[in-house]
Amino acid sequence: MKRKDILKKLRQAGCTFEEGGNHTKVYKDGVFQAIVGRHNSIDEKIVEKIEK
Repeated sequence: MKRKDILKKLRQAGCTFEEGGNHTKVYKDGVFQAIVGRHNSIDEKIVEKIEK
């Protein structure tokens, strides 16, 4: 799955983002949830973990 698609879904779910050096940190209601790498394509297994 493409990185921009994952971020779009997370944004629609009400998540906020904090950009780091190599990753994007994902927060939901101020609580840390996940890290999304800066790769164009993200492996499906990682996507499943992020979506949880």
